[in-house]
Amino acid sequence: MPSDQEILSDVQDALTWDVRVDATNIDVDVTNGIVTLNGTVDTYTQKLDASQIASRIRGVVDVKNNLVVRPTIIRSDIDIQNDINAALRRDVLVDETNIIVNVSNGIVVLSGSVATMAEKNAAESDAWLTPGVTDVINNIVVTPAVARMDQDIEEDVRASLARDTRIDMTNIDIEVVDAIVYLRGAVSDYTQKWIASDIAWWTPGVRDVINELTVKAAA
Repeated sequence: MPSDQEILSDVQDALTWDVRVDATNIDVDVTNGIVTLNGTVDTYTQKLDASQIASRIRGVVDVKNNLVVRPTIIRSDIDIQNDINAALRRDVLVDETNIIVNVSNGIVVLSGSVATMAEKNAAESDAWLTPGVTDVINNIVVTPAVARMDQDIEEDVRASLARDTRIDMTNIDIEVVDAIVYLRGAVSDYTQKWIASDIAWWTPGVRDVINELTVKAAA
């Protein structure tokens, strides 16, 4: 397995070479395979891309993204709010009827309710991708339209993970309590960890997903 220093060098090189990210103000630290990104970027898209770039480096077991978004263009709160509301109306993944958007100094607070965890995440993504946003606080509550038994949700999550060829289910444990999915155990790479979350989010009846999977890369 690569050493922390080798991972550090590879992550820095990957961020520098990738045209999607301006790595000028990004600091990288690696401890026991855990990559920590500090510093600033211009957009949330760059922040996401930086995580994805780092996660693809061999030997990385987790990525802690502490990057701060500092937009190059300052916009008024009302313009940001109007744009987010418009984005939510356009998004086929979101029913914006019960979503409330407030903006103060570029910081967006989302509140209200949606029917699925996937909707909650999509709404947050719409907010982050709006120019001028510096942070998003997602207080949206997930209230499933149809209540389902925890056992039924667990069976669906387990079946969905088992069908996905990208996931090795061997060491994954699933527990559902009050419609909250807990993912525990280990996977062999960082990408599998977040694919598992994504699959769980889209399962009907899920109110939240707690991803406690650890990455144990093969030697």
